[in-house]
Amino acid sequence: MGSSRRVVPILCLVAGLVTTAACTNPAGPDEVRIDPIQIDTVTVLLLAPAEASARVRGAIGDGCSTLKSVTQSRSGNAVTVTILRERRLNAVCTQQLLLYDETIRLEGTYPAGRYTLNVNGVAITFDTV
Repeated sequence: MGSSRRVVPILCLVAGLVTTAACTNPAGPDEVRIDPIQIDTVTVLLLAPAEASARVRGAIGDGCSTLKSVTQSRSGNAVTVTILRERRLNAVCTQQLLLYDETIRLEGTYPAGRYTLNVNGVAITFDTV
């Protein structure tokens, strides 16, 4: 009976050390993570002849995340838009969700045809006439 009383405090001490080690962040004070934002919906808007825009809705992240960049590339009828966020790794942040809701003009012209638009992995097709 006496030995079981000693085991409980030792187990509690070990559990406390493991929990503390799991909660520490090895990142330095200025280390940042850059990754794509979450995309919920993508809608293509056809404008003047041969022009298009994309309305993109999603989430940038928590209160410490900021929009870093929006870039486009095109290969034939495939258009790729990449939207990145930046977040300090060791920051203490509010758990407020920062939403993204923007209309992005798609570069170039879009003569009659079928196109594929990929925004951070969410792909849709659209036709122009």
